[in-house]
Amino acid sequence: MSIKKGFIVIVDISGYTNFVKSHSTYNKNNFFKKIIDKINDGHGEHIISDLLETVINELDGTLTINKLEGDAALFYALPSNLKKFSIKLINKLLASIDLFNKRINELLFIQSCPCTPCNNMVNLKLKCFVHYGEFLIKKIRNFEEIAGEDVIIIHRLMKNTISSNEYILFTEQASKVSTLELLANLEKRKE
Repeated sequence: MSIKKGFIVIVDISGYTNFVKSHSTYNKNNFFKKIIDKINDGHGEHIISDLLETVINELDGTLTINKLEGDAALFYALPSNLKKFSIKLINKLLASIDLFNKRINELLFIQSCPCTPCNNMVNLKLKCFVHYGEFLIKKIRNFEEIAGEDVIIIHRLMKNTISSNEYILFTEQASKVSTLELLANLEKRKE
């Protein structure tokens, strides 16, 4: 194993925990709602899978997917031209957020289902986390996984004080090698 230096990116679906809770909690006072939700059991996970696949397809070719993490996906990239790559990455992340929101609207239009997950998917949003640092690519059997302190850092940043549920977060290390002028409403903060 050798140490690599590159971008580490996580895309994460905001609102997933509440979405799952609302999917598994039945209103005991509403008998018909309980029956409808039971009939449509599994819609929640189908919706999450569909949305995550939409984002993964958009990022494919720009980032290498490392693994799925429930409602999130971990990616990495080892670009040679950091500034040029960062422009492409920013455009792809912005496009991913747009596609994510468009896909929710398509699913709403296609599914006129009264179940809780189908009615609550409008509350789902996409957050993106971008870090630049070192990591190892380790192989265990048929699986490859990135590992190291910088991978831990980006995971820890997912629990932050940002009140918005839709954003792109660049770490200081990522911002130093990126062309952030493409983004509007930049805010510098410390977590």
